[in-house]
Amino acid sequence: MRRHRAFLALFLALCLIPSLGLAVFGPAQPAANEVLPAAPAWTDADGRPNAAYLNDLSDWLDRRFALRQELVTAEHRLVTAVFRTAPEEDVILGKDGWLFYGETLADYEGLGRMTDREIWCAARSLALMQERCAALGARFLFTIAPNKNSLYGDRMPDRYPQGTGEGNAAALAAALADQGVAYADLFTPLRETGAVLYRAQDSHWTQEGAGLAADVLRTALGRDGTPWYGGATRTVREEVGDLYAMLYPTGTERDADVLYDRSFGYVYTSSFRSAEDNLIRTACETGTGRLLMFRDSFGNALHPLLAEEYAAACFSRVTPYDLGLIESEGADTVIVELVERNLRWLIDRPAVLPAPERADVAAAPAELGASYTVAPCEQCPGYVTVTGAYTAAADTTSPVLLRAGGVVYEATPTGEGRYTALLPEGAADHTLLLTSGGRWVAEHAALAAVPVG
Repeated sequence: MRRHRAFLALFLALCLIPSLGLAVFGPAQPAANEVLPAAPAWTDADGRPNAAYLNDLSDWLDRRFALRQELVTAEHRLVTAVFRTAPEEDVILGKDGWLFYGETLADYEGLGRMTDREIWCAARSLALMQERCAALGARFLFTIAPNKNSLYGDRMPDRYPQGTGEGNAAALAAALADQGVAYADLFTPLRETGAVLYRAQDSHWTQEGAGLAADVLRTALGRDGTPWYGGATRTVREEVGDLYAMLYPTGTERDADVLYDRSFGYVYTSSFRSAEDNLIRTACETGTGRLLMFRDSFGNALHPLLAEEYAAACFSRVTPYDLGLIESEGADTVIVELVERNLRWLIDRPAVLPAPERADVAAAPAELGASYTVAPCEQCPGYVTVTGAYTAAADTTSPVLLRAGGVVYEATPTGEGRYTALLPEGAADHTLLLTSGGRWVAEHAALAAVPVG
């Protein structure tokens, strides 16, 4: 009996360690890109007692207990050593110590490919952005940051077969060429160098990779300048990779990277905290032109190199892309950089821009199953956002037109059977026009009581 009591006491003591540790060490902090729950509140947003308090508290304790990250690190090291696989679902354990981002696996294996219609819609969304830029006197350029395993698939585990055929990035590049959208290919130059330009334990390119990307963008825009890649002096820098930090939250191993020793002349004109900021503004006395760049985390290493070349630059991580920034920033150049794994954002998160006017077309009445909702647009006073859907099968290359108030507008197609458009107030009620079976058909869209699409 005494032995049983001692065992029970030991078991209870071990169970209490994480909770008691909160008082000593405080709650566990997030690692890498991890998002942990905030402390539960006694009241909700309306000041009433929080009915979900106990559930919120349970979630908070489950993710925030003391020494959680140390225990996670120990568990992951044991599992990777014994089973040679990563227990963290967002990390793939590759060869020779390489790590890959789990969200890129579908692209690598050729799964989840966008349909021909979705690819055309993504290209059309960029074509409409380019048209808007041209109307405001700005040059437009789109580029794709390759997934790490698209370039270094030989470091992926053998149990994951690499897909064959044309992936989303290649299909989109071809559709962009068909629609005349300016596109800078980064896949080819990054492959052709023969150098390793992505970090082994991080999901992003090295500073040299960013330098090569900056050179490619400069050339595509017809700008002069001293190349970054291969010509600048460098100094070695070591940092913990984002994938390594996700897998081993308290680990201390570091990736080698480089810094360019070239003297930088740009300054931050916004309140700069880190390269992760949603909005970064810079100025450079030796630069020329004004840049607006919509970017993601690959722009962290890229933005200083571009900031050095422009008299003024604005780097935005906010989606959907707000093209109203072209005028407010006085931009004469607009670059959109998007990582390969997120190409669906082009249809899932359509850019904010007024729908352009188009010539009317003769269309036969048809049952298209058209419906829409309408909401005010906070970024664009005087406009409303129309979000629509239809059940008819549109041709792969059919634009989506809206006839409203005697004017025809082109909506941004957002995939199979969906569209959105920024229309002047009072013009939300519309007739939908599209091509199906090679001919124009039309139906007056019904205002839906609930969101569509």
